[in-house]
Amino acid sequence: MLTAVMQYGTGRNAAINGTCYGKTGTSQNYRDAWFVGYAKRPALVTGVWFGNDNGQAMKNVTGSTLPALLWKQFMKSAA
Repeated sequence: MLTAVMQYGTGRNAAINGTCYGKTGTSQNYRDAWFVGYAKRPALVTGVWFGNDNGQAMKNVTGSTLPALLWKQFMKSAA
């Protein structure tokens, strides 16, 4: 199921070569956005969270945007 997120769903921005799994998330009113994923190469689980410490909403940041892109960049550099 989490592989399909990377291939067809909201995690497409995080997809890297090889086997990977992930889940995006966005809280109400865009207060929090996250991406948590696992890649077989490197064998690493990583979570990325974006949000404001004061609970204010962000400007339409979702788990499939900045968090997914940062996760992808980090995983590529960790390989």
